Amino acid sequence: MGLLLLLTSGQGINFFSPEQDVEIGLEASREAERSFQIIREANLNRYVQIIGQRIVQNPQVSGVQYKFRIVNSKEINSLGFPGGSVYVNRGLIEVAGNEDELAAILAHEVGHIAARHATSQLSRQLLVQSPISIAAGLPAIEAWKDQLTKLGISFGADAAFLRYSRDQELEANLIAVRLLTDTRFDAHALHTFREKINEAGAVEGARLPAFVFNHPQSDNLSSQIAEEVDRLSSPRQRPAHASAEFRAFRSTLLKVAYPATDREPEIAPSDAISSEFVHPQDYYRLGYPSSWQVISAGRNGGIIAPADGMVGSDITRGILFDLFDISVPERALTLEQATNRLIVFLRQRNQSLRIVPGAQVQTLISDEPGLRTVMIGKSNTTDSSEVVWVVTRLYYQNLFYMVFVAPEDEFPAYQPIFEQIIRSARLR
Repeated sequence: MGLLLLLTSGQGINFFSPEQDVEIGLEASREAERSFQIIREANLNRYVQIIGQRIVQNPQVSGVQYKFRIVNSKEINSLGFPGGSVYVNRGLIEVAGNEDELAAILAHEVGHIAARHATSQLSRQLLVQSPISIAAGLPAIEAWKDQLTKLGISFGADAAFLRYSRDQELEANLIAVRLLTDTRFDAHALHTFREKINEAGAVEGARLPAFVFNHPQSDNLSSQIAEEVDRLSSPRQRPAHASAEFRAFRSTLLKVAYPATDREPEIAPSDAISSEFVHPQDYYRLGYPSSWQVISAGRNGGIIAPADGMVGSDITRGILFDLFDISVPERALTLEQATNRLIVFLRQRNQSLRIVPGAQVQTLISDEPGLRTVMIGKSNTTDSSEVVWVVTRLYYQNLFYMVFVAPEDEFPAYQPIFEQIIRSARLR
């Protein structure tokens, strides 16, 4: 059976059926649990399950078997997999001051699951990476995983399809407001809790919480949530408060020891990127395959390519990287604005390049927000179709960028190496 072209509410295409949501979610959650330290304490799990099951009694989110788990990690994050598995890090729970804010976490992830945002994002990935597979149709049951894996699509806790768009984030919040209101939780807690998460990321020297990275907010999100809360909430609805049950839950949670290995994950050593390029002033470092050649390009950049990756001065397979000056006297540019300037510059060198609609997604580069923009065009030297990834991150008054290039029919083979190079990037 091939993929089904479905529409999600306001979010565009979805090539997967609800039944495939369950299959994908089960596989993804199994893979995620290999790296998760799940808290097994019965009273803690019972408390979270009671709140979670109270939320999902709403007919709007019925038809899915939801389960709720606590991950023993300090990271401020939560994940909701297709099919109903919700994982909440204790680092995020410890930000909550009452059970209404805890309910807001769960309702938000339920909102993403009910609106099928993850498989909508996965469909966008497929649209960018393998339109041929979409036309042929992906098989159901076990075979879909092998085919998606061949396309370089990863599952588990770091799956790219669990990073949502701003429109999806708004929809999940609006669903959460309705769920909280219908189950007599204080819907205002959704807004107050998000403010606490933002404050955690605003502390000088603090890393951006993973929750903020995976759940990007638009400038007017808070006002839109507030309007929906005011529209649906009853004037007599009780305000959020820390009940005796919540205080007992939090006290028990704080007594659970963090795992000794709870630290930043390290990149696993790989023969594929066993060598390292270091900027002359150590501004940044990049891993790359030892069999590839390195060519300096200017003071701050270079080219890394396999032996057959260059035709004259033109790169046909490999990576071009550099720092792009974006200093503007009048104002500071956003990442999106700076990336657009870079793309204009790149198109001056190859006018056939064009951005694939909807194919600009957030990514992490050296623990900071970045963008990956997918473009297609024709090689200047071979005139064959090629896929180009433009990966960018702000770096002081510059834009650090990596441009990954490969022929369209070869790109799936190069993609795993390109992904490893992106993960290996370290900026000072």
